Amino acid sequence: MSRWASLSLLACGVLFAQGPVSADNVQGALPTAERSQHPEEDAGRWFERMSKAAQSLNYAGTFVYQNRGQLEAMHIIHAMDAQGERERLLSLTGPRREVLRDNQVVTCILGDSRSVHVNKSRPRTLFPVRFPKELMQLEKYYSFQVKGEDRVAGRDCRVVAVKPRDKLRYGRRLCVHEDSHLLLRSELTSPDGRAIEQVMFTSVEFPDRIDDSALLPDVRSADFTWQREPDQQPEPGDRAADSRWKVIQVPDGFILTDHSWHQLTAHQAGVEHWVYSDGLASVSVYIEASHSGKDEEPHSGVSHRGALNAYGTMVDGYYVTVVGEVPRRTVEMIGQSVRIK
Repeated sequence: MSRWASLSLLACGVLFAQGPVSADNVQGALPTAERSQHPEEDAGRWFERMSKAAQSLNYAGTFVYQNRGQLEAMHIIHAMDAQGERERLLSLTGPRREVLRDNQVVTCILGDSRSVHVNKSRPRTLFPVRFPKELMQLEKYYSFQVKGEDRVAGRDCRVVAVKPRDKLRYGRRLCVHEDSHLLLRSELTSPDGRAIEQVMFTSVEFPDRIDDSALLPDVRSADFTWQREPDQQPEPGDRAADSRWKVIQVPDGFILTDHSWHQLTAHQAGVEHWVYSDGLASVSVYIEASHSGKDEEPHSGVSHRGALNAYGTMVDGYYVTVVGEVPRRTVEMIGQSVRIK
């Protein structure tokens, strides 16, 4: 398996990892008078309720992802009940792929490579984008504004604009469902306001109950190759200080939120994984030893797909890869600052 394929599978487990929130915390819409008098406070409250709704509601729908003239369609089924939080995501266009997540396990079924990869759940990020608990922490780096109303998937929604105060992060234009507070549309925007990519529901329903059968995979995987994350992972340190590596430079406002080691199979070396976030955007730094004798050439420089930028380099015989939905100059700055202590 190539190094890039390995990192993609690790990212699959991180993206759809678990972190339930009680439905009791989802509150009603703000009064109109309060919205008009306190626009930034209003935006913060919409954010708070939106982040909770993504995890605590039962919903099922189809959404499209558009970037660089390409359009992909996905179906999502999300349940929150006595069994906890469960989710199924399946592709409707392109290669047949599914991701199933429950409280403990993330299963990625890849029809094009006829393989199934099973990983442990890790701290969850919200679908389709990530949001902070505290708006006040972000006001140095973003401005927020509620900008009126719109309709998505036939449902009324509130438009919230997020504009970066520097060129090291992206902005967002969001449309949040008036009733449920589920995020119905998200546009990621460049620092100059251009739309880079869009995720938007084309249909969505909120059933009282989701049947267990709806959360079972559709791809026939009996003849697929199965790979399971080993039960015994490389021993993680409690702090970044336990690592022999250091990241010298990150943008103002970004802090280390996770630091761990992962081993994708029992026969592969571990990958050290650092996550930095400003509360809205996040960047992953992956570090793994190079394997002499293999034909794979190390990736160097910047590559991108839509809003996702990646920077790769070699440092003292190790692959260093920085990946995130941030501008190119941000992943370059971080990647070029990685050093051995």
